[in-house]
Amino acid sequence: MGFALGCLVTASALWRLTLSAARQAAGSAARAEAAALKAAGSDADPVTAIAATPAAAPVPAAAPAVAVSKPAPPVKAARPAPTPPRPRSTTDSAPAPVLPPAEDGLPRLRPASGPSDKRGPVPRQRAGERFHFSGRCEDGEAEYEFPIEWPEGALTVAQIEVSTKGYLSISPMTRTLDRIESHSSLIYLSSSDKRKGVRTVLTHDFTHLSVDSRGVGEWSVRLYGSDEIDELTGTMEGYGSTVLAVRQDLPVSCVTHVKSSSWSAEFICACGRIPKSSRNCGCPNPPGLPSSPTLGAWESGEALRTLLFPRAGVLKLRTNKPSDPWRLEVRPYTGKPKAR
Repeated sequence: MGFALGCLVTASALWRLTLSAARQAAGSAARAEAAALKAAGSDADPVTAIAATPAAAPVPAAAPAVAVSKPAPPVKAARPAPTPPRPRSTTDSAPAPVLPPAEDGLPRLRPASGPSDKRGPVPRQRAGERFHFSGRCEDGEAEYEFPIEWPEGALTVAQIEVSTKGYLSISPMTRTLDRIESHSSLIYLSSSDKRKGVRTVLTHDFTHLSVDSRGVGEWSVRLYGSDEIDELTGTMEGYGSTVLAVRQDLPVSCVTHVKSSSWSAEFICACGRIPKSSRNCGCPNPPGLPSSPTLGAWESGEALRTLLFPRAGVLKLRTNKPSDPWRLEVRPYTGKPKAR
């Protein structure tokens, strides 16, 4: 009886040990399977781009909400900074100028960027073209004089272009039955220059133009009426000699700022009279103007002068070199302030 009871107790203990071992083995297998699945997920390649897919079907309301992490957008490589454009100039050997600092707010002129006198071939008169005279000079010395055919108006602007391998000049003449007079040359050119141009003013005091040459060369004189040239208005900047139309009948002030070794700015009335004895042409000035208004300036170096234009006409600006800068500003004339 006691032996049988002991066997029963022993069998019960063995059964408990066997059941515990089975449970431990099942848990180990489950943990091994989970670890394998986790390892398989970690070995997948990282996502760098996501292709577009059709929209997923709507999730039923009963389904549990699942938080889905959005993949980070792909990082784009930074593009190199664009190369700044090269400064424009007439030739590659002429860099753009470095402007002086103007922090003090004082007026300064903008220097020319590269050659500003880049001229093409001397133009030639075309068949039937009026107010344009041109010709060629052969080797040796020669002098040629021809009458001027004028456009309408008392003032005429002449655009003169010359080139030579020797010497060439063009001068105005007054030749009538009772008066013969030579005037200062409008342009002259030696072999060291080779090519030159100028814009100037002619009046009806001149009747002819005289061309004096030594050596092979070409010349051209094109005449324009004052209504065919640019008008001086507001603020204008430029380089070299020029002629601008003053079309306002009311008096205006012109702040003239020029930098040149030798320069002049001169107002010429639309009547076209330029008497030698006086700066005034003889036309009556509007009331409120000084008896002797400042109509011109003749300076050397850099200077700023204020001129007074009493009526319509032209401004003739002459500089020593084509690259010499200037600035003009036209303002309504308000008169001098009265002293208190």
